[in-house]
Amino acid sequence: MQEEIRRDKFLLEFYKICWSNITRAEESAWKMFAAYTAVFAGLSFTYDIIGVTGFLMVIIIFSFLAIALSLNANLWFVRNIGISSNLEKEFLYEEDYDVIIPPRYKKKIPFFSLETFEAWWVLIAAYFGICVTILWLLFPQIPNCIQKNIVIIFFSICFVITMLYGLSLWKRFQRFKEKAHGPAPKRKSKH
Repeated sequence: MQEEIRRDKFLLEFYKICWSNITRAEESAWKMFAAYTAVFAGLSFTYDIIGVTGFLMVIIIFSFLAIALSLNANLWFVRNIGISSNLEKEFLYEEDYDVIIPPRYKKKIPFFSLETFEAWWVLIAAYFGICVTILWLLFPQIPNCIQKNIVIIFFSICFVITMLYGLSLWKRFQRFKEKAHGPAPKRKSKH
């Protein structure tokens, strides 16, 4: 009996920690956006020194870095939601679903999901959109063909690396879902 009480305390504490990690991940999204905005402010002072090609290279690298960090934050968010869902199954009864929490909370949230349109997906779209828009606006101002090719190649490499990173995070989350599917919710015992 003492062992079961200790286990319940541990699981409840673990549940609290998962939720605090979810909150921390959400806060990091906005800190990242603030840093991204600061890059633009800093670059506005150095534009004459680094030129249009240098400006675009910095924007490209910071945009794809911000996308990669957002993908990583999303992984930790959905992972901790999945752990929380498993922990809820330890304490809630089958009858509690659709009364206390929605029945869909029994399942893991997908890594790519429109139903959980979290801040990371909005920010990923924003970072990519800003990068492409600035590239489209400033590309004609690049002085020569060699520099234009360098910018295109650099953008392509950053895009491919970021996509591969996102795919690796998605695969990691798939393994998590397979290995940590959680118990079935308990039925209330009729006394």
